[in-house]
Amino acid sequence: MATVTCVGIAVMDLLFQVDELPVGGGKFYASNYREIGGGVAANAAVAIARLGGDARLVSRVGDDAVGSRVKADLTSLGVDASQVAAVTDLTTPVSAVLVDSTGERTIVNHTPAELFGGCDTAAASQLADSDGVLVDVRWPDGASAALGAAAAAGIPSVFDFDRPMDNGGGDLLTTATHVAFSREALAATSGTNDPADGLLRMAERTEAWLAVTVGPDGVYWLTDGAIAHLPAFAVEVVDTAGAGDIFHGALALAIAEGDPEDIAIRFASAAAAIKCTRPGGRAGAPSRQEVEEMLKETF
Repeated sequence: MATVTCVGIAVMDLLFQVDELPVGGGKFYASNYREIGGGVAANAAVAIARLGGDARLVSRVGDDAVGSRVKADLTSLGVDASQVAAVTDLTTPVSAVLVDSTGERTIVNHTPAELFGGCDTAAASQLADSDGVLVDVRWPDGASAALGAAAAAGIPSVFDFDRPMDNGGGDLLTTATHVAFSREALAATSGTNDPADGLLRMAERTEAWLAVTVGPDGVYWLTDGAIAHLPAFAVEVVDTAGAGDIFHGALALAIAEGDPEDIAIRFASAAAAIKCTRPGGRAGAPSRQEVEEMLKETF
């Protein structure tokens, strides 16, 4: 069993099911409502645990009832949340997530700016017996410390570059062994909307292995300087919330287990596809058996 340490944000998601995503002001009505834990790194950790890995999360929450629920939920799902620190006088990140009948979503998040300022030793100290590391962009200082420690220890690391950063990724881009962009983050960072061209441009800035997820168009990645592409799995989409997080968690686990990148991409893509057939973010994370069955049917 591979151990993966995830460093980043944990959130409480308030999920509203609506027929159509709202446009403009007004009063709108939801057909369903759920509360469920979320957050990029936290969801990735849950995916890793669900897929049979040993998952740890290094994060921060507020010293409030929501934070206690977030930690308890992670623990119940098999994630080691002992390094999720409760910060006094701050609130836990919360997101309102609106999901329409096609599975598309709109997210409004509140995260106190002070919550992820600076870094503590936890981000790096948990890597001693880890086989892999995953970081998100929400806690740059923690991510930088974790990636630096991983590099020093020779541990593979995945940078989930899912939204643009003011510094273009900075040392996170150059220290991680693997960088997986969202389409939007790659376009903003590379200066082109073409995924293949964007990866080639970014290869001039970092020696990391590079990939980009493009939703229904699948995944592009660089292999030996050439562009490779895997189309998305054909599934009936119910809810895309958390699909990217599940993808990155599965990718980090596969790489930590020693799989070649093309095999890891297939594994992660299958995990994300299965999640899209189910409502809720991390609630839709598949088991290892489910992913392996989909791969057997496809390849």
